[in-house]
Amino acid sequence: MSGFCPWPPRRAVYGSLRGMPQLVVPARLARVRNFDRSLINAPGPCVLFATPGMIVGGFSLEVFMQWAPSENNLVTLPGYCVAGTIGHKLMSGKPTKIDLDKDTQINVRCQIHQLSFSPHTDAKGIMDLVKFLSPKHAILVHGEKPKMATLKERIQSELGIQCYCPANNETVTIPSTHYVKADASGTFIRSCLNPNFKFSTCSSTDKSYLDSNESKAVSRLSVSDDRATEGILVVEKGKKAKVIHQDEFLHMLGERKHELQFAYCFPMHMARTEDLSSTSHMLCSFDKCTLISRLSMILSDELSEGNILDLGEELQVESFRVSVCSSDNCPHRLSSSLQNGSESVFFCCHWSVADEKLAWKIISIMKNSTL
Repeated sequence: MSGFCPWPPRRAVYGSLRGMPQLVVPARLARVRNFDRSLINAPGPCVLFATPGMIVGGFSLEVFMQWAPSENNLVTLPGYCVAGTIGHKLMSGKPTKIDLDKDTQINVRCQIHQLSFSPHTDAKGIMDLVKFLSPKHAILVHGEKPKMATLKERIQSELGIQCYCPANNETVTIPSTHYVKADASGTFIRSCLNPNFKFSTCSSTDKSYLDSNESKAVSRLSVSDDRATEGILVVEKGKKAKVIHQDEFLHMLGERKHELQFAYCFPMHMARTEDLSSTSHMLCSFDKCTLISRLSMILSDELSEGNILDLGEELQVESFRVSVCSSDNCPHRLSSSLQNGSESVFFCCHWSVADEKLAWKIISIMKNSTL
């Protein structure tokens, strides 16, 4: 969580307690309320608590971009920030400029302060917990790679417990000595029937080549079927255990599947014309289907991955969807004054977390192209 103070607070008490350093204590909290985006550039003092605390995106990054250039503002970073994040760069020194991406640079003139606060336990606390629980296996899933490797060695050498620290998307298989007899639902069984072919080539020697004593290396195609599926073990009181498909589990709970979606609205430049001077004029002359068609041609030339689908007023690549945004108050738009004197059209993009890398690649292509 990051705290932003665009002005020294007027309602504060300054003092010291028994030789302690000066403290700033809010005198009243009667005016605490939800923060509205319209207050970002409003005059007067305020304190804003915003997430994420490492300033890697979201609302904290949006406000930081607006407030960082002013010497009157203060950014307080409570706790630890991962290397590579804006928060870590601010804590590592006093940078005057920070590159958000290759096209965006943030001027930093605000004051930076760090609070020594973190909700996470330290290595000793983890060692004490593992020792108390005495599990047969331990898996470390969060932290910096070198420190996780050190902690893993300590757990294995000092406690004699097998420990793993897998990378993202890496599978860990843990042997079990306890087996449960369970039924399997028809849906789960059908999901296991889908083949998962893997093709590889191997070399072998063919001594019968032309009925001579010479041999020839021959490449042969090897095919394997490594099937893997995911299911959920359900154990209900008084009933036999059963493995079901994840979709069945949602139906059993009466819930819908929730997916994390990202959204971003930004301007894309258009070729300058003599007759057009605003976005509204352009949208009148160029209908949305024409703009999407032009964008499809650009992406077809620049993008080497994914299947581009032109759906008329919308373009789709995997889960990434983009359409022309005609709303002046789009909640996904960081700023409405980014046109830099040239004609631009705003595009609204949505995508799932699985295609985040692909999404930002497409957005980068769009920002560096002209319709």
